[in-house]
Amino acid sequence: LCDQFMTRINYAKTFEGFKSRILSKMTALTVIQFINHSENRNINNLKVNIT
Repeated sequence: LCDQFMTRINYAKTFEGFKSRILSKMTALTVIQFINHSENRNINNLKVNIT
C-alpha cells in the first residue's frame, strides 16, 4: 500500500494533513471498488474507465 498511496514521501506538514490525505485516498479506492462490484467487474481492477 505504500507504493499505491505514495506514503513514503510525506508532503503533509502536519499529522492531521497526512491523516486526511490517506483517508481521502482510502475513500476513493473504496468507491472505485464499489463501482466495479456494481458493474460485475473485478474489484481490484482500478484503472478501468467507468464508461
